[in-house]
Amino acid sequence: MKVLWFEVTEPLNYSSEGAPIGGWQDSLERVVRSVPEIELTICFLSSRYLEEKVIDGVRYVPIYIRLSYPERLFHNYWDVYVKKIIPKIKRIVEDNKPDLIHVFGTEWLFGQVASYTDVPVVIHIMGAIIPYNNANYPPGYSYETQIMQNRWHFLYRFKLMRSKRFYDNWQYHELEIWLSVGILMARTHWDESLSRTLHPGRRYYHVDEAIRSEFLKGDQRWKLPNDGRLRLVTVGCKTFWKGPDMILKVAKILEELKVDFEWLVAGEIDTVVKKTIERKECSHFEDFHVKFLGYKQPTDLIRILCSSTMYVHTAYIDNSPNSICEAQCLGVPVVSTNVGGISSLVHNNVSGILVAANDPWKMADEIVELSKDKERMQLYSGNARKTALCRHDDNIIKRQLLDCYQSIISDKTP
Repeated sequence: MKVLWFEVTEPLNYSSEGAPIGGWQDSLERVVRSVPEIELTICFLSSRYLEEKVIDGVRYVPIYIRLSYPERLFHNYWDVYVKKIIPKIKRIVEDNKPDLIHVFGTEWLFGQVASYTDVPVVIHIMGAIIPYNNANYPPGYSYETQIMQNRWHFLYRFKLMRSKRFYDNWQYHELEIWLSVGILMARTHWDESLSRTLHPGRRYYHVDEAIRSEFLKGDQRWKLPNDGRLRLVTVGCKTFWKGPDMILKVAKILEELKVDFEWLVAGEIDTVVKKTIERKECSHFEDFHVKFLGYKQPTDLIRILCSSTMYVHTAYIDNSPNSICEAQCLGVPVVSTNVGGISSLVHNNVSGILVAANDPWKMADEIVELSKDKERMQLYSGNARKTALCRHDDNIIKRQLLDCYQSIISDKTP
């Protein structure tokens, strides 16, 4: 079975540069490399010239795309990308003659290949720009808020205006892909519903998400700290839709309640997003025990999670965040906003706690009350870990993926 993947980021197995994070495509690639009947080719975008390689039986084909300065600055970014990328991916399909094309993400332009080939194309739903744009700003925030909060920062205002045009253009092209590709695979009730509304009549396959192998080792497990201090951990808050404003709002309430706590945030946050929130909320993150750690290697992140009291997720929209899945595999109790596909991962009052988005008072209360109830924390920990280790088991995912591939190819065969 010849399978051709299209993904955006450079695979870790190709680069071997020790990047702190790997996409879940890298984890799924690990699973596929263990299936001898699949002959896998991975094509990915690169802004610099890279050579084609074969590593561990996988063929890697970089797609060199370079936009000129005027194209990046003044044109509709995705319109230009389509003109540059379509000829390249058509040629790759013709050269490889795959049995199946597997595209990662409706939001990336690779899905447009379906209009130029008879080879069956399946898109693996990741996020989705259309609903994400709808939830891009928290209540009380807007594009205009960013403009006003940075009204003297003329370069940033120009970047904001360009970014808005970028996302509007991006959404237009994503909708075209939703309508043109009728075979989809994903993993949550949310993305299943989304696919039904954006492409009625589509075929949908459930394939669970592979995660980094470091989090699947049975010898690593969360233990409740016994020093009485509340330790919260969040992973990823780079954009507004990830809810960094909720972190600050909840932290302020915990401070008012005189809770002894610290809140560690792994991953990047945009500097201007951070300053905009602090100006809007008239408070600084650091004044309320929130510490940004930057990206962390898996071993460091595991250590941080296993020594925490609980994992807290504050997003306004999400599908199936790796951060929650990885925390659950370690048995870390989870408190999360109930948005997107998260309810497929966290069963309220069974394997964690779900609260409404933009309700910092409820989230603060749930955090405090859960921290007082050691028995409930242990219950959530055990339930979440048991479910997550099964959900992310390589062998189960391998079977799901093979069944999906074989079903698609057999339906295509005359």
